[in-house]
Amino acid sequence: MTLAGAVAAGCAGALVGAAAVSGLVAWAGPVDRPRERGSHKTPTPTTGGLGIIAGTSIGLLVFAAMAPVPLAGLGKIAATLGFASILGLVGGLDDLFDIGAKAKLLIQLVVALAFAVLVARIEAIPFAPGASLPLGPIAGVIGTGLWLVVVTNAVNFMDGANGLAPGCVAIVLAALGWAAFLGGSPLLGAAALVTAFAGLGFLPWNFPKARLFQGDAGALFSSFMVAALAVLAAGPSGHGPVFVLFAPLALLPFLADVLLTLQDRARAKKPLLDAHAEHLYQRWLARSGGSHAALTLRTFIIMAAFAGGALLLTGMGPRVQTVGFVAGLTVAVSGWLMVRRRFN
Repeated sequence: MTLAGAVAAGCAGALVGAAAVSGLVAWAGPVDRPRERGSHKTPTPTTGGLGIIAGTSIGLLVFAAMAPVPLAGLGKIAATLGFASILGLVGGLDDLFDIGAKAKLLIQLVVALAFAVLVARIEAIPFAPGASLPLGPIAGVIGTGLWLVVVTNAVNFMDGANGLAPGCVAIVLAALGWAAFLGGSPLLGAAALVTAFAGLGFLPWNFPKARLFQGDAGALFSSFMVAALAVLAAGPSGHGPVFVLFAPLALLPFLADVLLTLQDRARAKKPLLDAHAEHLYQRWLARSGGSHAALTLRTFIIMAAFAGGALLLTGMGPRVQTVGFVAGLTVAVSGWLMVRRRFN
């Protein structure tokens, strides 16, 4: 079998496996009751993220078994899947028993730092030809750990409208996979695409109508996968198959909203770890009268635009990539301020 055939088989396995396991969870899984801060009004089965975990695992196994040549780095992909699955299972426990924000954050920190120590970390950030910001191993571990924790929480915070978080993460994973193939890393490309297809297998259960929530099980798993695969793709020096600012740029719509919303809450001296309904998507739903589907489709377009911008920068020099990231950041922050003003 060709490499393209192995990738296709892995993606198909992920799609079918995720859809099937999600169906089982929808039939027999726990139920999420409506909450004051939530945007759903009816009890809905949750922990559908177990389907995404299962689909990704099945898809990667199929790909590894059918790949025509030995793939260097397979152990790191397996370790990444393992760490992401730990967080996914912790999220599943939180869906069932509500283990608390502080305990969950502590577990995320431990898992993120363990990944940075044992699997991969970024120790330099290139920003111009022949120039980079050196971090070294200690700062590299801390910075990589913080990146992983920020992304996992950002996606989790944005997981409150039908299809929004799982669909957007799938878009970024697909773009990351494409960039990895362009950069000459078929293993990383296949891992990202397989995870994206697992998310797509779950998506019909959650969009346009929510028959099943992915819960923290899915949000923590898939967000850790995209953040960790981005670290592997950038490499220790930042000169890996995918440029180091690719994932931060592609994820800017989520990262900007979460970080700026937390900044607003900090200024107002509100607890940062308490649940709230102040993210832009929550304000839009509450005040515009629009549907979940309308909101999610708009967000898909925005996320695809940022991911597409990251793809356009692939293969260009570090200076152009840095300028592109700064331009994207300016657009994201400006857009956030404009929408917040409208729905404040």
